[in-house]
Amino acid sequence: MNRITQKCLISVLIAGVSAGLALIGSRLMLIDRWEKQGQDLLYRNVNPEQHPDEVVIIAIDQNSLDYFQENSGILWPWPRDVYAMTTDYLSHCGAKLIAYDIIFSSPDIDRLNIQAAYADARFSEAMLRSGCVILATQMEDSTHNTLESLVDQFSIEAQFTGPEQLVWRYPNLTLPIHQFQKGMAIPGAVNFFTDDDGVCRRIPLLYSYQNRILPYMALAAAMLYTGESNITYDRKKQTFEIGDHSIPVDKNGMFELYWYGAGGPGNTFTYISYAQLINSYLQWINGEKPQVPVETFKDKAVFIGATAAGLLDLKTTPFSPVEPYPGVEIYATLFFNIIRGDHISHFGDGLWLFTTFLILSLLCMIWQNFKVWQASIVSLIIFLVPLICAVLLFQYRLIFFPAVRSEIALIVSIIGVLVVNYLAEGREKALVKKVFNRYLHPAIVDNLTRDPGKIEMGGMEIEATVLFTDLQGFTGTSELFAPHEIVQFLNDYFERVETIIFKNNGMLDKYTGDGIMAIFGAPVESKEHALQTCRAVLDFQALSKMSVEKAGKKVPLITRVGVNSGNLIVGNIGSRNRMDYTAIGDTVNLSARLEGVNKVYGTQNIISESTYDLVKDDIVCREIDYIRVKGRDKPLKIFTVIAERSDIDNKTMELLSIHNEALEVYRRKKYRNAIESFSKVLSIQPDDSVARVFIERCRQLLKNPELIDEKGIFNITVK
Repeated sequence: MNRITQKCLISVLIAGVSAGLALIGSRLMLIDRWEKQGQDLLYRNVNPEQHPDEVVIIAIDQNSLDYFQENSGILWPWPRDVYAMTTDYLSHCGAKLIAYDIIFSSPDIDRLNIQAAYADARFSEAMLRSGCVILATQMEDSTHNTLESLVDQFSIEAQFTGPEQLVWRYPNLTLPIHQFQKGMAIPGAVNFFTDDDGVCRRIPLLYSYQNRILPYMALAAAMLYTGESNITYDRKKQTFEIGDHSIPVDKNGMFELYWYGAGGPGNTFTYISYAQLINSYLQWINGEKPQVPVETFKDKAVFIGATAAGLLDLKTTPFSPVEPYPGVEIYATLFFNIIRGDHISHFGDGLWLFTTFLILSLLCMIWQNFKVWQASIVSLIIFLVPLICAVLLFQYRLIFFPAVRSEIALIVSIIGVLVVNYLAEGREKALVKKVFNRYLHPAIVDNLTRDPGKIEMGGMEIEATVLFTDLQGFTGTSELFAPHEIVQFLNDYFERVETIIFKNNGMLDKYTGDGIMAIFGAPVESKEHALQTCRAVLDFQALSKMSVEKAGKKVPLITRVGVNSGNLIVGNIGSRNRMDYTAIGDTVNLSARLEGVNKVYGTQNIISESTYDLVKDDIVCREIDYIRVKGRDKPLKIFTVIAERSDIDNKTMELLSIHNEALEVYRRKKYRNAIESFSKVLSIQPDDSVARVFIERCRQLLKNPELIDEKGIFNITVK
């Protein structure tokens, strides 16, 4: 399995787990609450239609309470004939329906200026004349008693065709008095429901008592407004159908409200104080122009309810943290949702899961390939996407997008990628240590494990320098030792060799019998790879001056070295079961060949012209000769390392000068003069093997000039 495929599989796994966990976690109470609170924030940023034409709210506000007390000495609760006046005036104005968010569950009380029976009768008669009045009914559980029974038939009787589980059944209820039931058109349930966090977002629309369907007040208002009393359930669309209106409900028959804005006067709906309405009624009776024009209520749905703080009818809605929300406006809002078809929908779980999985898979791939700072920037941008989607989908399509769930999925996926990267980095560091511990100095290995990105574990082409060594005369020396002594001798020798390589930041690639192959400039690239190699060569010269005592004899540690610089391929090479980090290429091959050239000239090190060009400013080298390398057309100039330029002495510089002059004479094919010149080198350095080689060659050429080809190269070919 290649690295890309592995990353793809990891990304898919992380994306699937993250999306799945986020979806499951969204069912938890805390996360669900965060999601809903996030959705509440969206409502506070909408720009609703101000004062929609279909709805007017009559507010029993503090101004109205003060008005009746100051002008008529009437305290709350008001006598029922006040509502009779209201009903008559609104009917006169052409209101389509009048919904009272007041439960008239007991008869009125006698007052000094009006009897209770008279007040109740006036209100009942006004309702009968209007024919479009809805009175509040409270559905009760078994802890309450039903004091009033339902009349046999209302003017509009709700009929429902659909599953029973969509209807909320109650054993008891608080009804308007029997007299009012006969006058009203239909009762409207006014139960208040909240989610787990105490905020009202969903309301059941249908209730049942003694097998009679009682609609929620807003639904009852919609029935009166449209003239439809039959409610059916469309299983395919999961909606209640009332005439031309479709009302989406959940599996429990609850409708999710779409809030138009903050509640109360001056915000979404048209509010009129009850005091203004009574003044308008009195002006109408007296033939005067009403304070509130008749046209204000023409063909409108009028909701009447308390907004005064002392009447305790302020409810908790998404806008409650901003300002109180009157309960009567909940019915107006739901009614307007039904009439206008403004329905909230939710981004489907299946679609969300599929979309999130695809996006997270892509992001996980990106995060795995990015650096930390790049991934951080991408993450910050991506974190904004769910929020932007939530805002846009809500504003333009009335769709709730699960932003919190999406953010959780993103967080889980990021954690997953971090964990995988951490584990992968640990494995990568372990692999680096495993691969390079035997090749490199421990300090370099530690540096690599801190930043594995410095190396490419696959194959790559770099410029580096390769060094090959061979222990001179080892075959003969080995005859002095027993087998176990040979091993011990080589172990001691290689320990010194390893010290030299590591000291100069080289990589010990492999052992080749009694020699080694080392690479400078890999796996951590270095611009000074050639210089580091030449310094290692000088250390090998120092090692060659040493010897060990074995079998009563001194055994020299003369190490021959071949060096070449150039482009090569480094990487893990081998089979599935065994592979090594090594180098291949012509640069490597030539370095191995140059090590053998030392035998021709009696030198301890030979470097190529490419290496010399990289170190000539720092290292003093002696030019040796041109040689031919099999497979190459162009002759190769070779050198031997003498010393660092700062360490060279005058005697050596004089010897090099004489050698260069002799070499020049030799190349002009003046062999007798060349012999004299190289003899001067021997007079300074009697054991100089290079001078001896050239003197012997010049003597051969005097006898056989054909040994030099047309380009002046002596017939020495390195295979």
